[in-house]
Amino acid sequence: MPGSDARVVRLTDERLRRLERRMAAVEAAERGQRVQLDEATERLEQAVDVLTRLVRVVAAQNRRLTRSFEQVNARLDRTTRAILKGRTADQRRMLQLERRVAALERRLSRAGGA
Repeated sequence: MPGSDARVVRLTDERLRRLERRMAAVEAAERGQRVQLDEATERLEQAVDVLTRLVRVVAAQNRRLTRSFEQVNARLDRTTRAILKGRTADQRRMLQLERRVAALERRLSRAGGA
């Protein structure tokens, strides 16, 4: 029996060594995953930084474009008002001229008929 006890111990020792190897492999895999997670986290943080900067740039450009469009709209409004004023003034002058022509035609027709 003393020999069988030694064998049981050896089997138990062998199982312990296998378990330790498995544990070491699991720990190594876990370390590898941690490294990968750390690298992925770092890349994500860099991407967030880049995107944040891009958002700021786009926001600044949007503000500039909005200001430019407001200026263009104001100019267009002023031009439209000026054109409308000019057309209104032209129309008044045309009416005055038409009245003068009609008056002159009446005078000529009276003078020619008399």
